[in-house]
Amino acid sequence: MSRSVPSAPCSTNARQAGNVSPLHHSGSTAMSSLRPFRAEVMDKRLFDLYCKLRALNPSVYEMVTALNVALRPYGWLIHTVEALECFIDAADEWEAENE
Repeated sequence: MSRSVPSAPCSTNARQAGNVSPLHHSGSTAMSSLRPFRAEVMDKRLFDLYCKLRALNPSVYEMVTALNVALRPYGWLIHTVEALECFIDAADEWEAENE
């Protein structure tokens, strides 16, 4: 299932992608020294960043780039479609538990 970044308000319901994803599927040969994003990393700071980015309605590439800037210092990286889906699912779960 393909996901895209919906526009504000910060509801985490995703819609189908209308653009080409800059991400690789997990079976690709893309390599990275950083770990892929895991749901347990989600916190208020990342959730708020995600909401602010969604309100701007950037491309998938811009969204992932901005998220990776925030994640990189902690050794995490979104570099596959599956990792982005995991991030969005983690945002959904965090929102349900905390808002």
